[in-house]
Amino acid sequence: MAGDAGNNLPVLAASNPGGRPKKKAITEELERLLEQEAPNGDGKTWAATIAEALIKQAAKGDVRAITELANRIEGKPVQAVAAEAGGLEGLAEIIAEARARIVR
Repeated sequence: MAGDAGNNLPVLAASNPGGRPKKKAITEELERLLEQEAPNGDGKTWAATIAEALIKQAAKGDVRAITELANRIEGKPVQAVAAEAGGLEGLAEIIAEARARIVR
């Protein structure tokens, strides 16, 4: 920040003070359309019609439909990431060497 030791950069105003929009335009439009009555849906919305079709596919054994339902209901499974202990050893030296190459 301005005034910090070693940092003479001015503080700039945030270019997007409200932050990232919570929803995107396509998401909002899809939500609006999914709540509309589907043609030949016997009064059901598009969302209900699509959900029923997904359940029917899963009931027939469609693995992709089963996976989609499980992910929607239970959330996607967490994937474990293996990390070796001491994986950052020598990182300071690597950074110093890279900086030296840039300065040359």
